[in-house]
Amino acid sequence: MFGHGRFALIDAVRSTDALGLLRELEAIQFESPAAIRQRQEESQAEYFKVLTKVSPFYREYHSFAQLPIIDKDFVKRHRQQLINPDYRGKLMRKKTGGSTGIPFVYSTGTYSHSYLWAGILLSWRAIGYQLGEPVVFLAGSSLFGSGFKQAVYHKLMNTRVFSAFDLSPERMRIYAETIASDRVRLLYGYASAIYRLAQYLLSSPRRLHFVLRGVVCTAEVLTPTMRNTIESAFGAICVNQYGCHEAGVSAYECEHRRGFHLITTRCYPEVLDDGALISTDLSNHAFFMPRYDTGDLVVMENNQCSCGRGFPLIREVIGRSNDMVSDPAGNTVHSAFFGILIREDSRISAFQVIFDERKLIFNLHCRERGVDWSNYLRQVRAVLKFDDIRIVENLSFKTPTSGKHRYVVRVDDVDATLAEARREQILPLLHKGGE
Repeated sequence: MFGHGRFALIDAVRSTDALGLLRELEAIQFESPAAIRQRQEESQAEYFKVLTKVSPFYREYHSFAQLPIIDKDFVKRHRQQLINPDYRGKLMRKKTGGSTGIPFVYSTGTYSHSYLWAGILLSWRAIGYQLGEPVVFLAGSSLFGSGFKQAVYHKLMNTRVFSAFDLSPERMRIYAETIASDRVRLLYGYASAIYRLAQYLLSSPRRLHFVLRGVVCTAEVLTPTMRNTIESAFGAICVNQYGCHEAGVSAYECEHRRGFHLITTRCYPEVLDDGALISTDLSNHAFFMPRYDTGDLVVMENNQCSCGRGFPLIREVIGRSNDMVSDPAGNTVHSAFFGILIREDSRISAFQVIFDERKLIFNLHCRERGVDWSNYLRQVRAVLKFDDIRIVENLSFKTPTSGKHRYVVRVDDVDATLAEARREQILPLLHKGGE
């Protein structure tokens, strides 16, 4: 009851109803797929009715399927025209870090914001979290925000915020000791940052006792190697969460981990032939972004999860559609190519590709140094034609201002980027004994 009281107070302060929506979703998630589809269709019909009534952009359309697909550039150009003039509630300004580090600004109403937090809490509840239990966030500001109001909210939620930008051995020691001593029940944050912390723990001779119900990773791809390492380090289940708030996308893994349960009472998703996910936030009547291109590529699962939840399943989030490598000859591959290439190799924990107009570097973080990677090199050279393609080991990854890990990064000058990485070189902690 005390935990519910904390979240009820947050709802009262920001005029939301995340707690009420959470209760609804906990029941709705176990309805039949047909019943959930009926709820979605009703929400879609109401959304389309309001959209065509008040928006001059969409007044002439007669069906939802006729609406054009829009993207960030469209929203940036027409931000004022996308605001619902009849909306009388609180308009909440939002921004994402963006894959390039350039913020994308949009708005939502309180109902959509309520759905955002209800979806996050639902993903936590799937692995046993109880409202009000201590939680640690390990992420960048694009996930947890900053400022006085956010600090108050985190205090009420009983959450501690640790920065993913500072992962020095000393800072990770403090993070780990705090998670143990404060009896934190849930760890939530960027997959790559939590993975780094897990590596530190496994390399340290000191063994801490954790009482985590689970670890929830978000914002980045969670590989099998990363999941196994995190579970070994913390002694708790590790699940993945996927979201794109501006498109109303909120999806979570349950205890069976057969895919992401997509909360379709909030969004209307469409998957194109190439896997591109187009989605509409049906809960956002304050700021219209119908048929919004999320920039993500996904694969859907046709079968229902054995857990009994009726939400459709996303089998796999492949990655960002802009995570593409194009060579001077016009050949193009997605970052998934590199991930699939090395995913069965237990020696490799993570990777990043950096390239410019002439050169490509495949940066592998690996347990062993001096390994013969010539087979991978041949396979990369078979599909991409650069003047120079090389594999390097354990150089620091290039990280955007959002703090999220990018698997593919186009740079102006590969040599300059490599020089900078060598100056900041951080060898895997497994080789450094945690020093």
